[in-house]
Amino acid sequence: MTEHIDVLIVGAGLSGVGAASRLKRELPTKTFAILESRSATGGTWDLFRYPGVRSDSDMYTLGYSFRPWTDAKAIADGDSIRDYIRSTIRDEGLESHIRLNTRVLSAEWSSETALWTVTAVRTTDHEYSQAQPQPETDNDSDTDTDTASGDAETLTFTCRFLSVCSGYYRYDEGFTPTIAGAESFEGRLVHPQAWPSDLDWQDKRVVIIGSGATAVTLVPSMAKTAAQVTMLQRSPTYIAPVPARDHLADRLRGKLPAKLAYDVVRVKNIGFSMFTYQLSRRRPETMKAMLKNSATEKLPAGFDVEKHLTPRYEPWDQRLCAIPNGDLYRAIGKGNADIVTDVIDRITPTGVDLVSGRHLDADIVVTATGLNLLVMGGMTLTVDGRPIDVSQTLTYKGMMLAGVPNFSLTIGYTNASWTLKADLVATYVTRLLKHLDRHGLASVTPLATNEARGGELGPLIDLEAGYVLRDVGKLPKQGESSPWRLHQNYLRDFGLLRTGRITDDVVFAKAGIPVPNGEAEDPLALPGTANVVVDGVRLRYRVTGSGAPILLLHGIGQSLDDWTEQHELLAERHTVYSLDLPGFAYSERLQGAATLEKLASILPSFLDAVGVSDPLPVVGNSLGGAVAMTFAAAHPERVSALVLADSAGFGSEVAVVLRMLAIKPLGSLLMRPARANSVRTVLSVFHDRRLATGARVDHSFALSQRPTHQQTTLDLARDLGTIRGVSEAWRQALLARVTKLRIPMLVVWGDDDHVLPFSHLEAARAALPEAETHVFTKTGHMPQIERPSEFAEVLEEFLARRLSATAAGRR
Repeated sequence: MTEHIDVLIVGAGLSGVGAASRLKRELPTKTFAILESRSATGGTWDLFRYPGVRSDSDMYTLGYSFRPWTDAKAIADGDSIRDYIRSTIRDEGLESHIRLNTRVLSAEWSSETALWTVTAVRTTDHEYSQAQPQPETDNDSDTDTDTASGDAETLTFTCRFLSVCSGYYRYDEGFTPTIAGAESFEGRLVHPQAWPSDLDWQDKRVVIIGSGATAVTLVPSMAKTAAQVTMLQRSPTYIAPVPARDHLADRLRGKLPAKLAYDVVRVKNIGFSMFTYQLSRRRPETMKAMLKNSATEKLPAGFDVEKHLTPRYEPWDQRLCAIPNGDLYRAIGKGNADIVTDVIDRITPTGVDLVSGRHLDADIVVTATGLNLLVMGGMTLTVDGRPIDVSQTLTYKGMMLAGVPNFSLTIGYTNASWTLKADLVATYVTRLLKHLDRHGLASVTPLATNEARGGELGPLIDLEAGYVLRDVGKLPKQGESSPWRLHQNYLRDFGLLRTGRITDDVVFAKAGIPVPNGEAEDPLALPGTANVVVDGVRLRYRVTGSGAPILLLHGIGQSLDDWTEQHELLAERHTVYSLDLPGFAYSERLQGAATLEKLASILPSFLDAVGVSDPLPVVGNSLGGAVAMTFAAAHPERVSALVLADSAGFGSEVAVVLRMLAIKPLGSLLMRPARANSVRTVLSVFHDRRLATGARVDHSFALSQRPTHQQTTLDLARDLGTIRGVSEAWRQALLARVTKLRIPMLVVWGDDDHVLPFSHLEAARAALPEAETHVFTKTGHMPQIERPSEFAEVLEEFLARRLSATAAGRR
């Protein structure tokens, strides 16, 4: 049975609960659910239970903007943060919306229904394990997975919007590098992510391998009762003492309303965190000196600060490790805690041997060696049957993916509080949902521009931390500039996500309209595509195959891409040329307004530029047929045959939208880029609606956004027609010239053409009585695409027969 929900949130941690709270407050009529793979809420703050676990951001910024933090502790312990999350769930009335032990495996988007279909499995109370082992990980879980057994209950949901708030690391296991001799250790070997509840370290010798936030938290916590605690690091990390309490908050408590006091302290702390980050990036030597001086003042005399606390990298290349009230330094000062900077040779039964020759005795070894990255909790995405490779996908505003509709991904800040960014994302999602509802739309999809894709790309998480660098290739990418790059600057992101426009670089659509693939097309992507300068104008063209040359011309508002199938089918016997006519698609415009005569006038110089001097067959579809006839009439010596496919020039009837383009104000309005218009355009040229693929709609929409393409389309519509239809004057004049040509002609038509009706074929027969004709059944305006093989066969047979006969007659 499938359950439908308006918004589905994945993850019941700090981000997911915040997103649900924001949604319920802003859009109370929306249905929503939170799916959580574990058996408890709280996410990171329920999973990690190692001694001293705490935040390294102050709770005035890590807390929710709508829920004041009232505890005296600014740097809070894990239990307090977990209680804060769960009290938020209770007070916001979210309990009934949370589905525990429910892990999302995949999500498939359908443009036809404008829905996500989400597949999940019911998990048991043990921690769900990923089916695939992670690289460089030596402690693969022996726990059976629910999915691997094949016995798990499968659950299916549909939703309008999918919000993934599952973080970016694996919950079932942390990263433990392979260390020689680890199996021989006679003590306890533990990882902080799976801390044993029965571990007793009183009066024990503990070696903690690592130098990150977890390690600097464990050392002072365990040193309270352990005999000796040694933090063994391969290289130092920047460590910053911070106050455990916020003095401004203490002064304001009771003097101002709780929410106002919270907001004041929050603004102050946001400003301070931004200041320290910017100082680190712009004046790293100043920040290094400050951190070094602080350590020197607080540590015992003779402690080697240079060796143990001076990293090789710059501040904030990796996250600074916060130590409340300098607790790490105080533990070292008491004498039963220490830092050793060395390289592990092997683990022995009694401790750790170092490359330097030193041995560290240990009863307990803690591998505080980091996380295993896991994007979106390991779930897979598919859009209209197209699998999404997240690692190759650009992120939009740091929270959506190019080509993925109605989807958000919450990755918090790495240089400030996680929740600051998470709340911006949640707010932006509500803005999008309101816009969709207000305008009767079903989907919103980011579309990466050529500029975004062409610049220098980097990972979404821009840190040099080991856990990031190990799996950096799995992360989504970000571009060089907004909105395709995360600023790591709260004020800029506040303007971008909270108050900025929501229409930049996205496509809104109604249900039933295929979504774009997320990338602006590359005009030179097709094999054989290049640019050539002709009479000072750059033209995009394509050449394939070998043999006698043939020229293919596209219709109004179209491009050489209309001939892709024919390039493949004709290339065996012909050198096949096509081009974007001047001003259309990716070719530059000629001077002045575009006209039929101007388009045709470029062809002799184009053929000269590509090395074709002998007469050749010219094939034109729609407007391309009129261009072909104009070219042949002006330069009969360069055209050996004319093939006209659903060609303009034989009747006044034409699709209503083309007639409306001839009216200046209305035409300009109709030419404004809109994906829905592109869908209608593509649908209108085919009998078989299945040919109106997402790729063709993407291409049409991309062209519609090019100002030169828009203007050229309008120019030609006004040059050739009026609101009443195609003008008779130019048609009669052109046909009078064409009837005098003594070259073979073939006129073909689709019997279900809604652009230039099938009745025009009879007019063509009357105007060109010596021309051959062919009808494509159940075919629209573009038989070269809809009936590609038949089109090529008819064309080849005609040319082989008529050109050989013409050559024989000449002899």
